[in-house]
Amino acid sequence: VEHGKSESVARALAATADGSVGRALEARDADLVEAREVAMRVLAQAAAGDDPRRRIESAKDLLPKTGAGGAADREQLATCLRVMASLVRDAGLIGAGADRRSLANGDLEAALARLTAFQGERSARAFSAIDRALAALDRNAGVKIVADWVSLNL
Repeated sequence: VEHGKSESVARALAATADGSVGRALEARDADLVEAREVAMRVLAQAAAGDDPRRRIESAKDLLPKTGAGGAADREQLATCLRVMASLVRDAGLIGAGADRRSLANGDLEAALARLTAFQGERSARAFSAIDRALAALDRNAGVKIVADWVSLNL
């Protein structure tokens, strides 16, 4: 908020920057807002059912601005995955009855409360899948393969 950001954008930046103030300040507001919308859409789709075809279809949502190639595509997907991890964390906190002030994405509380599928054990599995996907991107895995894999494993 101190750097001219709205509270919701500042919260999202903090939640996705892995504790890095520099990364938070470098993030573009529009990219972050889009990443949160995409991550919520993919999580809602995963929560709605187990159909692999629908999950693969929703994986395409994770790749809206890819095509530049290489590191730029991996960074775009990594941003979306970091956002997704913070949303899964918050959905798990809501399910556990945690204090709402602990939510990193408090402005999305109503939408997160609808992600009841990501409470309990599934929350931990989803968080692990996202972490493994981020590690795969660090090892230069292809963005399409990573997006498909994480969507199937949420």
